[in-house]
Amino acid sequence: MVGSLDNFMAKKKTSAASRTPGRPRSDASRAAILKAAYQLLREGGFAQFTVEGVAARAGAGKATIYRWWTSKGTLAVEAFLVAAAPKMDAIKDSGSPMQDLRLQVQQAATIYRGRAGQLMRELMALKQADSETDKQLFADFFEPRRKAAMVTLNRAKASGELRPGIDLEVLADALWGPIFHRLLVTQDALSKAFIDKLVDMVFHGAVQRPTA
Repeated sequence: MVGSLDNFMAKKKTSAASRTPGRPRSDASRAAILKAAYQLLREGGFAQFTVEGVAARAGAGKATIYRWWTSKGTLAVEAFLVAAAPKMDAIKDSGSPMQDLRLQVQQAATIYRGRAGQLMRELMALKQADSETDKQLFADFFEPRRKAAMVTLNRAKASGELRPGIDLEVLADALWGPIFHRLLVTQDALSKAFIDKLVDMVFHGAVQRPTA
């Protein structure tokens, strides 16, 4: 998938510069705050996450944090993104779109099996009550992941590996939807065996079959 930690941080800096008056952020201070925020999220979850705690651990002032982030929710989301997004985007173009799709789905499941999955559940709950957190989680995490998946799906379509006329949006939902169903609804295991069966089943109905 596209993207990297450097690209993500650069985009956030550009976005922040466009909406924040005054002096630009200190990169070192921002990095320290985000690192401290993610550490606290991992240790105690959002229930124990406070701006005061982040400020103390990062050696920053609360006023600085509130000048750069509108709420503790938006700070938590960005800290999560900086830690998780590069891992999600680590899959490189192997030359085989279908293999890349399989690896993307497996990588997502691997990440969500760990602490990141628990934090995602908390952030998904938080976004229901906080519109700014909702917007940020969608714009900075879900939408880029979706676009990256669609790039790979379009590569597979262009290579002739997918059935003619297949709906790529539906195919993306079929691949990633069950992961979030297990993560957020049933909380059943996102095992490698489950992912392999899921991908095989979806691909069986999606790939172009050789004609006799």
